[in-house]
Amino acid sequence: MSLKKLLIILFWIVVVAMPVGASLIAIAQFQPNVEIPMHWNAHGEIDRYGTPWEMFPISLIMSGCNVLLALSYVFSNKLYDLGFVHGISRKATRPFLCGTAIFMVLVWMGIIAFWLQQVIQASS
Repeated sequence: MSLKKLLIILFWIVVVAMPVGASLIAIAQFQPNVEIPMHWNAHGEIDRYGTPWEMFPISLIMSGCNVLLALSYVFSNKLYDLGFVHGISRKATRPFLCGTAIFMVLVWMGIIAFWLQQVIQASS
């Protein structure tokens, strides 16, 4: 196996595992049975509290989306040949899928950072 293929496999493993790993690390920062802010209204006031574990299913959804992107990456030539890829060249398909996966991980990290910041502010 070439180094390039190995790095691609490692990349996809990391972007699939990152949302779940980051969520588990964030959840571990809290004491058991603590209630944290889970929803804010339009005025920025907290209107719902919950457990830290309520954010975990969303990280699974993000990881699932990245699994679908990884599968699209693997089968991109076949998808292109079948006519399922539109508006992008064959050469740009794979970098686009990688960029989308990175974007989703960054969005999730931003959500977790915002969530932790709001929790720290609410507890102060």
